[in-house]
Amino acid sequence: MECTTTALVAAAVLTALVILPQVLKLVDLWVSKGVSIAVLGQLTMLIIPQFLVASLPMALLIGILLSLGRLSQDSEVIIMRASGISLYQIASPIAILVLLFASVSLWLNWYWVPHSHQMFFRLKSALVSANTLDIKTQMFNHAIPGLTIYVNDQTRSSNLMKGLMIHDRRDSDEPVTLIAQSGQLHTTPDGDTALYLKNGSRHSRSADGRFRQLDFSTFDLELGLNLELKPSKRKQKIKEFHMNQLERETLNKDPKRANEAKMEWHRRLAIPAATVILGLLAIPLGIQSHRTNRSYGFVIAILILVVHFMMLTTGEALAKKSIISPEVGLWTPNIIMTLLLLSVMHNTAREKESRLMMILSAIGSVPHSLYKRLSQRQEKR
Repeated sequence: MECTTTALVAAAVLTALVILPQVLKLVDLWVSKGVSIAVLGQLTMLIIPQFLVASLPMALLIGILLSLGRLSQDSEVIIMRASGISLYQIASPIAILVLLFASVSLWLNWYWVPHSHQMFFRLKSALVSANTLDIKTQMFNHAIPGLTIYVNDQTRSSNLMKGLMIHDRRDSDEPVTLIAQSGQLHTTPDGDTALYLKNGSRHSRSADGRFRQLDFSTFDLELGLNLELKPSKRKQKIKEFHMNQLERETLNKDPKRANEAKMEWHRRLAIPAATVILGLLAIPLGIQSHRTNRSYGFVIAILILVVHFMMLTTGEALAKKSIISPEVGLWTPNIIMTLLLLSVMHNTAREKESRLMMILSAIGSVPHSLYKRLSQRQEKR
């Protein structure tokens, strides 16, 4: 019960810390665009699954290490071992928790993460479209960053605007001002949105101070946005694919696209597998009976997570460049951690400490030693 509670609290805290920067970006929509709190809450809920998947292995590792570390500090592990309870008997109920977390991770990767990606993109696109297309007449509109648009009149049914004046400062070296009798939003073949202007002029001043004027009968101004006026033609991102779609995408004629699909497919299975491995690895690391400081669990958890993250990042980078296959890049970290798990589990079951554990013990005791020295210095003062 203590392992479960600690792991759940750790998962909540880690997920909150990770999504905080994303939430702050969404708050800008409320401040600058007037988006309702309810919509912002929906957007926040849609980004939680992808970050929760990453935090589950870390939370499980920290939760088990801290909980079993407390038992070791209170000598309860010694009592259990003296009563004839083996390491595997201690690990059995915790293994159920590990499998539960791994199942949640697999379910999220299998269904909710791609689904939330799709819903988040659609909702955000709808918000951008609503704010961009809702250009108020006889007012200076700043909905699109870098553009100031003034419209004298417009027909809502056809999105036809009349009497336009646009100041484009996206290129700070050469800002441009456009004046046109009429204009209309349309979608380019690439799926981007542009403003088709008729009967107007383009005014600009170069960096050397020269003024230029260009009269035009038609002019296409790219807005730099994809408002999804034709969402059916949008090319789905790999992260939005479900597992069966990813399997089909691995046969894509484009090698880069196929490799990207393979990486995503293996990533969605490798992360739940890592949840199992890291969770089980925390059991023998947490029941070391001679630990006397609470910092040990945190330090060991951070070390293991950093090493695993570095291996996974390196493998993904090599696989992305097609130097190694996605299978090798994404599963090698799990294989290495599995070998470490078997070694530590075997030595702990025999009540024998390996060299690795000695190294981890020395590193884990550093914060406690520093804290003691600082406390002693303060007492002397």
